[in-house]
Amino acid sequence: MKRVIIGVWLVMLSLSAVAQTKAVRVESPIVAEKDFVWYVEQKEAWKAQTQKNPKDENAWLNYYHAAHYMGWWGTSSDSIVRQVMNEMKQAIPDSYTYNFCAYRANITGHSTETDGDRYAEAALAKLPAEMQFFDYDQWVCYLAMKGDELRMKSMAKRYFDSGIYSEDILRYSYNELESMDGDAIFISSGDAAIIPKWLIQEGMGKHKDKTIVCIPFLGVKEYREWLNKKLGMTLPELEDGGYEDYQAYERAVLQCIIDKFGSKVYFSATTPSSILEPWKQNLYNEGLLLKYSKKRYDNLAIKRRNVEERYMLEYLLVSFRPDWTSGQRLSANYAVLLADLLPYYERHDQKRYDWLMRRLVSGISNTTLSEEKKQEYMNVLITQ
Repeated sequence: MKRVIIGVWLVMLSLSAVAQTKAVRVESPIVAEKDFVWYVEQKEAWKAQTQKNPKDENAWLNYYHAAHYMGWWGTSSDSIVRQVMNEMKQAIPDSYTYNFCAYRANITGHSTETDGDRYAEAALAKLPAEMQFFDYDQWVCYLAMKGDELRMKSMAKRYFDSGIYSEDILRYSYNELESMDGDAIFISSGDAAIIPKWLIQEGMGKHKDKTIVCIPFLGVKEYREWLNKKLGMTLPELEDGGYEDYQAYERAVLQCIIDKFGSKVYFSATTPSSILEPWKQNLYNEGLLLKYSKKRYDNLAIKRRNVEERYMLEYLLVSFRPDWTSGQRLSANYAVLLADLLPYYERHDQKRYDWLMRRLVSGISNTTLSEEKKQEYMNVLITQ
């Protein structure tokens, strides 16, 4: 009996703590990474806000995002998100926020509806005058995925001009683009690898000769049609069948691009190894990117050229303001990708060794990552 009483008491204390939690804006983990408990607490805090004011779109948006990001921690949040959407539909069915969330729930698998595009277009017709990260991020991707180049370019420029996007991620992406050959193909799958390149192209007007290929979009017919026109080729159609699974289809499409463009194809170094597996014997690390080549070549010489002549690394020395979590990880990631140059410089160019080491160390130490995580990155430098 004592155990039961203690258990009930602990549960009541836990619920009380959740109820007293202050409602704080829920950011994407790309911007600010939190733990599972934090999202649970914020879900309840923002739910309370929606109950106080059922027409508060900001409360509903945060309530939705907290429920959605609970699923990032290995626990299915499908039923929770669907409950949130049902509640929101009753309160603000014709609002921008409801359509925004309904589309997002559709593409993340939290909805059984198949016509998510109608929610996207309804939301785009009601865009708020002052857009935030989630608005820009979602709609620039939607428009790119649908092959709507005109609206996508306008949205990407507006996103860049807003100043919202992480400066560290933009600089990292700029360095990636700077190291590529002209008219090259950049292939990746992550938001922080793809989106900033669109912003650089449309916001800065730089590197517009590069084609940015988003792997997750390859299964979308409208995107393939846009890519066919852009690359001047005909990619395999998913609907043709004959593929063991979707991954096999994805690889077939990428193989077609590689067959046509060969050494003009680059993959982000952050691309999952499972995607790169079929071509790993022909991928050469040139610094921040992996270049496809049928022939062996001195990729370390190209890597040194990129570090010495093309990459802008001075921004790693000083951090004037906290950046997004993903931006900080990319800044620290220079150490992982460029550390293998240190032994060469130590033997042949002590001045360059000191120059590079200082920037790699600063890229780690100037982040707000945990001391344990910082030490992991530092160990990469120490073991060279």
